[in-house]
Amino acid sequence: LAIIVWGAGFYIALQQTQIHAPQRDPLLLSLAALLTGWGLLSVWRLSSTFGLRQTLWLAIGITVYVLGLRVKDGLSFLRRYKYIWLLGGLVLTGLTLVFGTNPLGYGPRLWLGCCGFYFQPSEPLKLLLIIYLAAYLADRQPLLPRLLPLLTPTVLVAGLALLLLLIQRDLGTATIFLFIYMSVIYVATGKRRFMVILGSLVAAVGVAGYYASDLIRIRIDAWV
Repeated sequence: LAIIVWGAGFYIALQQTQIHAPQRDPLLLSLAALLTGWGLLSVWRLSSTFGLRQTLWLAIGITVYVLGLRVKDGLSFLRRYKYIWLLGGLVLTGLTLVFGTNPLGYGPRLWLGCCGFYFQPSEPLKLLLIIYLAAYLADRQPLLPRLLPLLTPTVLVAGLALLLLLIQRDLGTATIFLFIYMSVIYVATGKRRFMVILGSLVAAVGVAGYYASDLIRIRIDAWV
């Protein structure tokens, strides 16, 4: 079932992408298909119940993607309301500090949920951060040589998101946020020093996390 949904879904997605987005990067959809399929197999291997649920979410995700290709004005509405999108994501993530839960009944309370339905606000927050940064920097292209005053608001916003994740001890997602931030800045400016800074920060966070958090230490030791 999973292979059928995955194969048929991405075949339809490819056909629709060729029609509605002919100038696309040809690698992006292929990479999404590979990673999604790999993850789907992993989940099915662990639990058929969760595998079925993951397959359903894949079908929903591909449907949303295909419908999104048909939006007439592209993604301009995302750019227009960039502050509202990001603020909403931060508020939802902040709510987990008060109303957070864990579907397993123990461990970090990173989810919001009710009646058997759960979602992790930090997941859409990743996409909302990309939308905000891309829209903010695109609107200020002429100012890019003046990096320090230009990036100050983005540092504050990204720092607030990181602080929420650190309070929750979700250091894995915090690292991904750091990677997203530096990568978008690099794409906008073309300055390689941001990637050097990113590598140094990720390494520093990893070392600090290993000695400061039992959870991270156990994960790293298990991986080794």
